Amino acid sequence: IMGGAKSGKTTALIGFAKAASLKGFNVLYVTLEVSSSIIAERLDASLSDTAVREVCKHIHDVKNKVKDLAAKAGALKIHEFPSGTFSPNMLRALIQRYAAKSQRFDLVVVDYADIMAPNFRYNDPIENSKSVYVDLRAIASEEDVAMLTATQTNREGYKATVAKAEHVAEDFNKVRTVDLMISINITD
Repeated sequence: IMGGAKSGKTTALIGFAKAASLKGFNVLYVTLEVSSSIIAERLDASLSDTAVREVCKHIHDVKNKVKDLAAKAGALKIHEFPSGTFSPNMLRALIQRYAAKSQRFDLVVVDYADIMAPNFRYNDPIENSKSVYVDLRAIASEEDVAMLTATQTNREGYKATVAKAEHVAEDFNKVRTVDLMISINITD
């Protein structure tokens, strides 16, 4: 998912995670920017069709609706790590820890790859970025999971009516690595 700052990338990632879980798929959601409690609250609000600001006011109704839906849904696990500290190797280890407990995932959401740490640091920021995306792709293949993440547009993309591949921020290798890129487009 590619979009400008505050364009709804996290909201889109949450929406995909929710939809996959409701269809019975097991989802691992790793957040590196927004706290896991906020992600959970947004999911609860969406699942219960309650405004986020109203969740606490209607907590018992929300809990019951979420519990009823969860009984028929796939697992949805949320983990939070500080920005810039979580690497692809750490993601692989997390997936394998769950696999050791017989928990397999169909979808892994990383919110978002641009703020992941590379497995090995290079002096070149573009090499660091490229290695994160290549390593995520490798994990998806090795673990047989769909991998979903987000990236920022550059300034021109933020202003554009339609953000295109050339509007990806910092490193065009991201575009080369992914199978599908969806842009979020907003204008005044």
